[in-house]
Amino acid sequence: MKLKNLLIALLSLAAFSSCDMMKEDVDDSNCGLFITFKYDYNLQRADMFKDHVGGVTLYVFDSDGRFVRTYEENNNPATGHLPLNSYSYRMHITDLPDGQYQFIALAHQKSYESALATPGAKYRRTQLHAGDPMTQLRVELDREASRAAAMTDANPMVSNVAPLDTLWHGMSRQLVSVKNTGMTVDTISLMRDTKMLTISLHNLDADKRADIRTEEFDYFIVDNNGRLDYDNSLLADDDLVYTPFHKWDTFTEDAGGTVTEATAHAGLTFNRLIWYEEADRNALLIIRNRTTGTEVAAINLTDALAQGRNAYDQYAYSRQEYLDRSYDYYLDFFIRNGVWQYADVRINVLSWAKRIQNVDLH
Repeated sequence: MKLKNLLIALLSLAAFSSCDMMKEDVDDSNCGLFITFKYDYNLQRADMFKDHVGGVTLYVFDSDGRFVRTYEENNNPATGHLPLNSYSYRMHITDLPDGQYQFIALAHQKSYESALATPGAKYRRTQLHAGDPMTQLRVELDREASRAAAMTDANPMVSNVAPLDTLWHGMSRQLVSVKNTGMTVDTISLMRDTKMLTISLHNLDADKRADIRTEEFDYFIVDNNGRLDYDNSLLADDDLVYTPFHKWDTFTEDAGGTVTEATAHAGLTFNRLIWYEEADRNALLIIRNRTTGTEVAAINLTDALAQGRNAYDQYAYSRQEYLDRSYDYYLDFFIRNGVWQYADVRINVLSWAKRIQNVDLH
């Protein structure tokens, strides 16, 4: 009798340890695969996933790097469905067969479908089918025939009618063993690829400080960075031209309401920057006077922005790590006789700036 009771107890224990035998509400189950996403690869060194990301797609590959399927989770503000807005969010997967898997995550500020429906250039993913190798997963930024009359070459252009919808990329660094009779937990860290640059132009000529206007200038970022591989590295590409999605002017007035100084501003979004030892391989920023066609500034943008890492000396960031962690850049150009004399790389949250003389980067 004692042996019979022991066998019954063991069978009951086995039943309760199996996900198949547990109650139907799998959200309450501790079995299956749980994926946590975090976005702390930033200068704040804080997890901002819930505040920035609105849609995430998880690509699942087997141990040989062959595509299995995707899972998605998206916020829907219209319905109040906002699962990603919680620090406790985990993607719960219960239908993968036992085995070893690899993961790639792509994320936006909204669902991928919603991002494709917005105006302007879009990040487009390759369509995968079961069994396709991981290396076929790529992301390409839309481009079109150049509309930049001030450019010498007819480079393809990234539409500037709206800011780019932010792209994040993350990838598991090792195989993850999934066994559905237990709990498997993995965390995928995301890196932000989409960058924002605000340019401000100031006139140093005493008699022209109130006269500068942003419409007097054309602004271009030129870089061959519009195609991303499965591992987020850049693939060979054409030189793309990015132009402002927004231009505006600000004014300083005296007590009598007379404008004493004007500043011209432009906002641009662009894809991931890679820093190269060879200066001519880095992204180029060009500012031109629209009336005269003269070049106000032409600088090695990647190197200029990378100098912002000096504001974070305690972390000893390399140029590339700083560029990948940072996403919101500010450059102030100070112009005399129509040509920039120096520029300030600014980090607003730290009230930090570094001056770059023309001779260094022109």
